[in-house]
Amino acid sequence: MTYLKTKDTNTIITRFVNFRKTQEVIRTVQTALDGTEYLTRFGSPVSHYELILYVNESGKASLMAAEDGVPLLECSVRQGVFTGRIISLSDFEYLAAGWYKVTATLAAVSEVNSP
Repeated sequence: MTYLKTKDTNTIITRFVNFRKTQEVIRTVQTALDGTEYLTRFGSPVSHYELILYVNESGKASLMAAEDGVPLLECSVRQGVFTGRIISLSDFEYLAAGWYKVTATLAAVSEVNSP
């Protein structure tokens, strides 16, 4: 079953989810005078989950609240169950009959610091 929900309250935000896992590696490339390239990689790769979501008005409100409050979200798709927190949320594109399309990026491993 496909869904995106808030993990602590088990509130389902939407059942219409397109999922893609991405990876970012921090590295520097230096080129020597003879043309040889030297690669230096730092730390571990960072994983993000890119989601395309279709939500109604209540899902829109839940996503905006999740962006603000940074709760842990759970995404269940055919590839498995993934958890993360919203690090970016695109503008909501109005489709029809109260439905919106939005792109969200979830950080796979994250900690929340409150000011």
